[in-house]
Amino acid sequence: MLERVDKEITRVKKGNAPTQAAQLSALNSVKFDLQVKSELNDPEIRRNFSNGNLDMERPVYRYLRQKQFEKTPRKQLLQRISQMNVTPDLLPLGLVPTVEVNIQLKGQEGPVEPGVFTKPEQTIEVPKVDITNFHTDKRLYTLLFVDPDSPDVANKTYQQHCHWLITNVPLSATESTVIGGDTVLDYVPPHPQKGTKYHRYTLIAYEQPNNGSEKVDIKVDKREGFDAKSIAAQHSLQPRGVSFFRQVWDETVTSIYNDVLHIPEPVYGKPPKPQRYIRRAVYIQ
Repeated sequence: MLERVDKEITRVKKGNAPTQAAQLSALNSVKFDLQVKSELNDPEIRRNFSNGNLDMERPVYRYLRQKQFEKTPRKQLLQRISQMNVTPDLLPLGLVPTVEVNIQLKGQEGPVEPGVFTKPEQTIEVPKVDITNFHTDKRLYTLLFVDPDSPDVANKTYQQHCHWLITNVPLSATESTVIGGDTVLDYVPPHPQKGTKYHRYTLIAYEQPNNGSEKVDIKVDKREGFDAKSIAAQHSLQPRGVSFFRQVWDETVTSIYNDVLHIPEPVYGKPPKPQRYIRRAVYIQ
């Protein structure tokens, strides 16, 4: 059966029918299913998968890894981005991620679990980012790292602050580590301001136009007042995956302002009220 499908794919490729793209898509889908079913119950495949020995060039491993992502990590992610308002603050309601965004910080063995608290000292250096995807063709992505909880003093509210923006990052199932691309805004480490609530530092992976085949040229002149949804709409970027972590101020942030940002550290919030003590009355007899 698989051999017949391969022959039909070859035949369709040689033609120039108006429905060629749709035919090839359907045939490749059938081929993928056949390849998966032929190896799915192989004990060695199952053992390798359980031990983390994956060859993402092989359809059966891509299938198993995708099902694993959809079963637990994606459900947990959707729950947390909803609970903590990453949707709709940064992403549209109803988003269903199709890739898994993994952020690995300094001193950590595995990726950050979405929504957990991390320390500013862990994110001074650029994190390692891996976008687990399930397409064999190389597609271009835009990566945005943004804080939607930066103080907007003038309007007494919050605004988005862009910490990192890179475009035209090539990714595939076998090349999932974020390397290369075009840097629009260099990485600036998270620095949750003193006197503010926790900040949701969010990394979004967008697929670029035409199934990731087109390059984009994004021009941004400032980090403050960023608008992730507007940028995505302007450049036809489709959000495919997201992860985030939370941070609050600690003493490391002061060092970041002094040694990395080279600007005075702001302090927000009302100063503490003076303590009023009731003195004990003393009566002179």
